[in-house]
Amino acid sequence: MPENSGVAFSSIFLDKTPPVDVRIDEMLQWAKKLGSHDNLSFRTKMGFVINGSNISPESLTRDMVVEVRGVVFGLNRPSIYAKGQVMPAAETLLHSDIYEVLPEINAIFCVRAANILEAAVKLGLPATGIERPAGSAELAQEAATLMKSNKSAGIFILKNFGVVIIGVNLAEAGKAWEDLQQKNRSSAKPKSVKKK
Repeated sequence: MPENSGVAFSSIFLDKTPPVDVRIDEMLQWAKKLGSHDNLSFRTKMGFVINGSNISPESLTRDMVVEVRGVVFGLNRPSIYAKGQVMPAAETLLHSDIYEVLPEINAIFCVRAANILEAAVKLGLPATGIERPAGSAELAQEAATLMKSNKSAGIFILKNFGVVIIGVNLAEAGKAWEDLQQKNRSSAKPKSVKKK
């Protein structure tokens, strides 16, 4: 996978107070279910709430999420305007671009799942055509382009990186993830052969 040489964006904190939203607890529960260093977010009136960067699910608490209020693309790199105490997750640009392309979507899970990446073709999941550096504006743009041409796809693959699951809310995205895992397990089981 191409490496991202340096931080893809700068963070500007408008307010160091962690965001307050009843859905944060639900997001934390999903983060613990998913495990690993995945990125979860949900849309708010002012932007979206996303988990902080490099925080394990076991350590993730209400004060370790941020509300992204805006993204401004400058000459050198984008600036993320946020409310909270921690740096936004590396895939913040990805989440921002998806919310912009799909205004009806209110939740995004970006999961690093090798088992799903390996089975993506068999599962019939759309995928980005070009591998891009993690956390980069290029990766976000590649995903947005894929979403524009596959608006009905609730799940898609970021080539050699991860799985993106979208939903109208956290529960729908979570159920889609669980259904995908079940479908993958079912398709991996050997088919029994009937004897004549």
